[in-house]
Amino acid sequence: MFSCVLRVLAMTIVTRSSAVLYNAALYKPAAQISTWEPNYAYKAVDGNSDPDVNHGYCQHTDQHLTPWWMVDLRGQFIVEQIKLTNRQDGLFLIADRLRNFDIDIFQQDPRQLTNFPDITGQVCYHQGPTPGRGTFLYNCTTPIVGRYVRLIMRLGFIDNLHICELEVLVNGSSFEEVYFNKKEDTRLSGKPLITLTATDSSYCLQECLRRRSTIYCTALNWVTSTRSCQLFSVNPFLDLTVNLTSAAGTHFYSQDNSSL
Repeated sequence: MFSCVLRVLAMTIVTRSSAVLYNAALYKPAAQISTWEPNYAYKAVDGNSDPDVNHGYCQHTDQHLTPWWMVDLRGQFIVEQIKLTNRQDGLFLIADRLRNFDIDIFQQDPRQLTNFPDITGQVCYHQGPTPGRGTFLYNCTTPIVGRYVRLIMRLGFIDNLHICELEVLVNGSSFEEVYFNKKEDTRLSGKPLITLTATDSSYCLQECLRRRSTIYCTALNWVTSTRSCQLFSVNPFLDLTVNLTSAAGTHFYSQDNSSL
C-alpha cells in the first residue's frame, strides 16, 4: 500500500531566547546502560509522566554500580532547568532508589570519550539523598549550552535506575537537526495544527523545526498539488500505520525515532 521509507535530514538555525522555557527532550533519541525489559530509554521522553512503572511509561535499567540514562537533544541548546518525575508505585523504598545522582550536560556524545561513564560533564544539578516520590524541578546553577543530557547515579553498590519522565527545559538553541522518515504518496489523516504555503518540502521541514517551542511539530504532509504543508504533533514512538492512507502527490514525513 505504501512506498518505501526514505530518511531525510532536516536542519535549521534557530537562535531564540525568551522567558518561556520549552521541553527540548520530548520525543528525542535516548539511551541507557541496560534495559529491564520492556522499560526502554525512550519512555523517559515519551511525553507521558505516569509514575507507575506497571503502566509502561517509565525507563528502567538493570543493576549497576553507576547506572545511567541519556538523551540526545539533536542540537546545541541553552539548558536552564530539568523537570524529573520519579517512580511512585509500590513501596516508598522503590522511589528511594533514585539518589546520589548528577544531571550533567555534554556538547558531544560522552560515550566516545575515554573512561565513559566515569567522567563528568557540566553539572546542572547534583542530588544526594533521595528526593522521594513526586515530580521535581531542578535549576541549573547557571545556564549550560549542550546537546547530550545524562542522569547518572554513583552509589558504591549496584542498583537500578528508573524514572518516568525527564524534561530538559531550554530557552533557545543555536541549531537543531532531526532526521525524518519520508513515505511518498502517503498522507497522515486527521486535523493538522497548522497549514502553510511552501516552496518545497525542505521549507516545510525547516518550519516544522522552527515551531518546536510552540506546537512541537513532529510530522507533516507535503501536498505537491497545492504547494502546502500540514503540520502535526504526534508521538513518533507510536505506530501510525492505522492513520496513514494512500494519496498520490502527497508525501508524509515523520520524525525518526531511532535509538540513540
